[in-house]
Amino acid sequence: MKNKTTKQSCAGNCAGNSSNDGLKTPKFQRVKDSKGKPIRGLWIRGKQFYARLFIDDGSGQKIDRRVPLEMTTVQEARRELEQLKYLGKSSSLSIRQSQPFNSFRDHYLVSIANMKRKRTYDSENQHLKQWSAFFGNLPIHQISREKIIKYRTAKIKGGWTGRTANLSITILNNLLNHAKDNGLINTLPTEGIKPIRWKPKKRPLFAAEQIEAICLAALQNCKHGQLLADYVRLMKTCGSRASETLRLQWSDVDWDRKQLIIGSDGLTKNHESRAVDFNPALETHLLDMSKRCNGSAHLFPSPKSPTTEMPAKTLKGTLYKARDIADVEGFGFHDCRHYFISHAVMSGIDYMTIARWVGHKDGGVLIGRVYGHLNDEHAKRQAKKLRLA
Repeated sequence: MKNKTTKQSCAGNCAGNSSNDGLKTPKFQRVKDSKGKPIRGLWIRGKQFYARLFIDDGSGQKIDRRVPLEMTTVQEARRELEQLKYLGKSSSLSIRQSQPFNSFRDHYLVSIANMKRKRTYDSENQHLKQWSAFFGNLPIHQISREKIIKYRTAKIKGGWTGRTANLSITILNNLLNHAKDNGLINTLPTEGIKPIRWKPKKRPLFAAEQIEAICLAALQNCKHGQLLADYVRLMKTCGSRASETLRLQWSDVDWDRKQLIIGSDGLTKNHESRAVDFNPALETHLLDMSKRCNGSAHLFPSPKSPTTEMPAKTLKGTLYKARDIADVEGFGFHDCRHYFISHAVMSGIDYMTIARWVGHKDGGVLIGRVYGHLNDEHAKRQAKKLRLA
């Protein structure tokens, strides 16, 4: 009597038609032989070969899974497929199902290398290194909900915020979804784990004098002080994020329309460009910077490679030195964005316009929720100045 076969989709968070970053994921395609005929059970996605097999789920039913192959040529992959078919009959793929976490982590990272942005990839890599230190060579199918919660609890006690702990489990879930798509597990041990509720710390609003003190300290004491001062002053007057600001080019400055175009390279957080209309401080600062551009295409050219057209990668070291000298504790680049939005709200500019300037897609809802109290407080302070006859 034949076993009933139930087919389940191989599409998961990491094996669908698109990734979390909005980039298209390569589709599974049939592999063909030298005569152009499809090879039964052999598939390819990107450069990775897969064997399509029916794996016993332990209850008598068989599940359709695509299992990644180690070989890199059609002939070798075909031979490995036949070996797996034999293993499937004799041991229900127990060898594959007992794959250790450490080795599968490497396989997962290779599979997403060209699908996600470098920043996202680096973040996942760093978190998975810590999961590897915890799980070691524990087989993938032995990872349990209890072990995951134990890891999270230890990290929270060690000083992690709820946000970081939630992100770490999300990244582990990405890997486990990939393992499920590849037939290594049948269910996700992360299911049912509720994210930790957390409240972000209230970000202080630094005064204009404090920010300027950092810029002056950089100019007087740091090797790349001018670069840092220009960088901080620009973010303070346009509200751009740190990474997207470093990539700005002079072609992004539209002098005729009096606009600064953020994200023309398509690498902003939401993958879209936006225009920040000149305010007097922004226009004055851009004009001042243009006098010192020295013919570079970038607003912030790399100080390490002055002869090549590359933007600076980071100015954190210079910032830390300057803020220590200026005695402005805790100031970071994101505080420039916070400064811009706060003062835009207190100036009475509508939330929708501010949201458009800073790249929010919610029409100003987030700004109203986070910064709305500043508008009320500012109005009360102004009311106290009112003198009526």
